[in-house]
Amino acid sequence: MLRALINLLYPNLCASCQEVLLKNENVICYNCMLDIPRSSHYQDIENPVAKLFWGKIKLEMALSTFIFVKKGKVQRLMHELKYNGNTKVGELMGVELGKEIDKIEITDKVDVVVPVPLHKKKLKQRGYNQSVFIAIGVAKVLTCEINTTLLKRAERSESQTKKSKYERWENVGSAFTLTDASQYIGKHILLVDDVVTTGATLEACCKKLKEIKGVKLSVGTLASA
Repeated sequence: MLRALINLLYPNLCASCQEVLLKNENVICYNCMLDIPRSSHYQDIENPVAKLFWGKIKLEMALSTFIFVKKGKVQRLMHELKYNGNTKVGELMGVELGKEIDKIEITDKVDVVVPVPLHKKKLKQRGYNQSVFIAIGVAKVLTCEINTTLLKRAERSESQTKKSKYERWENVGSAFTLTDASQYIGKHILLVDDVVTTGATLEACCKKLKEIKGVKLSVGTLASA
């Protein structure tokens, strides 16, 4: 009775359309989940996310699960995740990313999922790193560990939003450091983030991770713009 009253006064709403969720729905309603534009990167030889790294970083695979459209459902969900504290969005969509990655036949199973880190000042301001919750969802599907300390942001880079491709690369070129990397020698690391645009931040992370002897790298993001 009490639960019914609470649900009536404070109903669970879809993080995308804000409609009341049905009994078996979780965070995002079925209609919105079906309506979110998805990529087919794992099947695409001309995979646009992988192409961002061609000739720069050798990757086992790279993909995004969803397509970012301005003022679309993915943008609303990213806003919920990054600015409204709705970390369940990250975990649920991370599961979808994990399912996509799991479809790909790659040489070695992923050993660890590493979220792109935030600088400690930004982390303190926001209260959490959204990419960690994405990593949690991915790791559930791939049944592997998560490491949130292997890669750290060494300096606070400026916002990437209004920068050119070169300015984005220059802004994050030396922004990351490694900690206790010896345990991942020869391992397969999956780097995850929320949205990829030019790939500058992910490229900087990958270059640092490539310092680990014999490491294999893959990249997965929720969405690509």
